[in-house]
Amino acid sequence: MGHSAPMLANFEALPDMLTAKDLEGLLQIDRKTIYAYVQRGLIPYIRIESNVRFSKHQVLQWLSERSFEPRPVNRNGAKRQ
Repeated sequence: MGHSAPMLANFEALPDMLTAKDLEGLLQIDRKTIYAYVQRGLIPYIRIESNVRFSKHQVLQWLSERSFEPRPVNRNGAKRQ
């Protein structure tokens, strides 16, 4: 198992403000990609002078908004409308 599983398991133990490096380990997304998301306004962030930080609770909400929930299927295997 990679180092992301312990980070996800201990999400509440993380500091309230995360760095791009923290997110890299948590989300398994390269830091360059995270900064590209910041530049494009795709991920919530906080700028403190030249530093970029991420609120762990905003990131958790952002992830839940992008979470896919499959539609239930009936006994015949067809998707319900």
